[in-house]
Amino acid sequence: MLEVIWHSRSTDIPESVWADCFTPPWEGPFWFRALEAAGIDDQFTFFFGLLRDDGVPIGIVPAFVFDLPLALVLPDAAVRVASVVQRSPLRKLASIRTFFIGNVAGEEGHVGLTGRYRLEAVANEIHAAARRQATAAAAGLLVWKDFPESDRHVLDALVEGQKVFRMPSYPGSTIPLVPGGYQACLASMPVQHRHKMRKKLRRGAEVLPMTTSVLRKPSPAQLRELFALYAQTYRRGATKFERLTLDFFTEIARFDQATFVVLQHPQSGRALAFTLLFDLGERVINQFIGIDYESTQGAYPYFRLFAATYDWACTTRARVMQSGQTGYMAKLESGHALVPLWNYCEHRNPTLNWIFRNVARRITWHTLDDQLREWLSAHPSALPPSHPAPQ
Repeated sequence: MLEVIWHSRSTDIPESVWADCFTPPWEGPFWFRALEAAGIDDQFTFFFGLLRDDGVPIGIVPAFVFDLPLALVLPDAAVRVASVVQRSPLRKLASIRTFFIGNVAGEEGHVGLTGRYRLEAVANEIHAAARRQATAAAAGLLVWKDFPESDRHVLDALVEGQKVFRMPSYPGSTIPLVPGGYQACLASMPVQHRHKMRKKLRRGAEVLPMTTSVLRKPSPAQLRELFALYAQTYRRGATKFERLTLDFFTEIARFDQATFVVLQHPQSGRALAFTLLFDLGERVINQFIGIDYESTQGAYPYFRLFAATYDWACTTRARVMQSGQTGYMAKLESGHALVPLWNYCEHRNPTLNWIFRNVARRITWHTLDDQLREWLSAHPSALPPSHPAPQ
């Protein structure tokens, strides 16, 4: 008999179950503990579903509740309507309380299961349990967030004969790690692309020389300096989901999986840019960045930071580095490929569910992000078969 028991703290689930269900290359309990310690309860309410079969723990279902701004996912025409509503007395209608199955800021959605269990055997029970928990949390919308193409055949079964509908999410980004570091990676790119990137790296070094440091468990003073850079980048971002805190960075830095690659001013040693990376065995996750944009104008800090990050990642045993969603233009120019991710949604109000289902049919990578639309217009071959261009 399958059942899901919801807990409000990751520590309510025994460490032995976490060890069985969230092994590398997935973000494990270290990631969820840091989010819980971040002091972001005003943004998210976390849940951890313990999946049991006849009373025996067989899986963990990470979940959270968030007031989702509709402007994050709606096509442009609907976004304009939502923005008007947001400035009116009806502004509460511009967001929708949502129960997400998945990870607040992780690379992709994942349900951790013990060895002999597969998602197809438990997806229906998880969905039913999440539906009940969403109702208890006063969340009208239920979403399986950012699940990969490899899970699509399983979650598509939820769509058949139910109220669930599928819609594309912001794609992830990935780049293979090759021996020899970023220069070797550039050598594998098309000539024009390679020349453009090397030109940026060379000109950036001429404008502002920088040194590279790799930090494990930075000091409190170093973390404050890095967090100030993250805050700069967050403020500049066009697409915002989570807003992290210094407490998050302080907590995540305690774990062995976390490494900071930092670009510094050669004389003062002041941090000018950084990347937070997770070494998860077969993959490295390029999780968050921060840049001092004013001090590095004309120095191409993003591309130089990525080159240093790639070089460090090549010292691990990982074969691939994943760099997350948004900021697509710079990632694609630096050599990343797009990774399709999917959301599976259901609203408990039948009328709203019908409306959202029909809106979802018009959502594509082109409508989600301006940089994506610009890149895909110039490089239509970057579209996978599952994401045809809009007619």
